[in-house]
Amino acid sequence: VAATAESIAEYHATILRELAAYGSGLADKPRITALSKIDALAPDALAEARASLEAAAGGPVLALSSVSGAGMTEALRALRACIDTTRRSQAPSTEPGPWRP
Repeated sequence: VAATAESIAEYHATILRELAAYGSGLADKPRITALSKIDALAPDALAEARASLEAAAGGPVLALSSVSGAGMTEALRALRACIDTTRRSQAPSTEPGPWRP
């Protein structure tokens, strides 16, 4: 969600509606919520925007800027962790069955 959005909560809700409208279970997939364009806000406005998005998303929010690169490493690490967790949960069991002669 862009930190410069007029209503961060409404912008977030719009994104969720679009994901649900797209279908194919896209809205049910794991996701990471991020506040982008953080370089465009003063520190106090950024704190307010982040708190607003955390309230709307019901969880933690990453803060990042593609211009300055701030938060990009954390975002990439969070994405990798999410992908790894999802793959592990979807992988077939590797436990061998009972031994048979």
